[in-house]
Amino acid sequence: MKHFFFSVLVCALLYSCGSQKKITTTREALSLIKQEQEKENTKLTGISGFSVAKAAEGKIDSNINNRIAAVLKKYQDAVDSARKNASAIDSLLADKKNFRKNYKSFVLPLLDSLQKINTQYTERLSVYMMVEEGLSIADYNLFDLAAFFGPGVYTIPDDKTDMALSSFSPIVDSLVVFSNKFSDRPRTASLVILGFADGAGFSSEGPLFDILTSMIGRRDVAKEELNQKLSELRALELSKQLTKIFLQKAPAFKNFDSLKIEYIPQGKGEAYPLPSIKDYMVDDARRRIVLCYWVVLPG
Repeated sequence: MKHFFFSVLVCALLYSCGSQKKITTTREALSLIKQEQEKENTKLTGISGFSVAKAAEGKIDSNINNRIAAVLKKYQDAVDSARKNASAIDSLLADKKNFRKNYKSFVLPLLDSLQKINTQYTERLSVYMMVEEGLSIADYNLFDLAAFFGPGVYTIPDDKTDMALSSFSPIVDSLVVFSNKFSDRPRTASLVILGFADGAGFSSEGPLFDILTSMIGRRDVAKEELNQKLSELRALELSKQLTKIFLQKAPAFKNFDSLKIEYIPQGKGEAYPLPSIKDYMVDDARRRIVLCYWVVLPG
């Protein structure tokens, strides 16, 4: 009988030692995992803040900021989920009985899953680097369309098309260079084209008034509505010109089939184009412009 109880005690002690070793090993592995999670969380938070700061400076617009936020959210959600799973293991480590009970069925599979997520960090880091690099060079391209047509006109005449294409081509050239650096992955190039107008009114006797009111669908319109429509037409004109350039330069893109291109023309009406300029006037040539922003994101 003594031998029986001694054997039971030895088995219990051995089992206890084995459990303690599993707990220690799990804690060590979990500590490393959590360190990587915090590093990735810090990286995501930093990129998000960088994007917001660029938007505040007017270097990117809200469309691009929102697209970057959507990309980051996908990864942030995954990181947050992994952190919750790590916390679940932490809770079990605080209770040896529950830990032993759930070790094989819950702890080991979850720990293995978390370790696999960490080993894939290099791939995610390449995405973060792509977004960061894009933000570091992000800036607006300003076009004074008066160089191509007179006040109130919103289409580029045929005799100035070549000059316009020459002026707009550098945007596409820059985008080609950036896109080709990441040609090994599917990606989306977004071009945001924002048209602006000044705050001046329109003569109801002029042809432009007839054109704009016809597009709006009524003649009793305020000047703000007319300028809104005019700014939209200016944005669409630049979007059309950029589309032509992209078609011409398509062979310059590496792995072009994995690249999606989206054009986002928007009229901003009488809104002030640049936050850095504080002295805009009502009838101000600096307001009769088109701004273009672009970004290439993993898609």
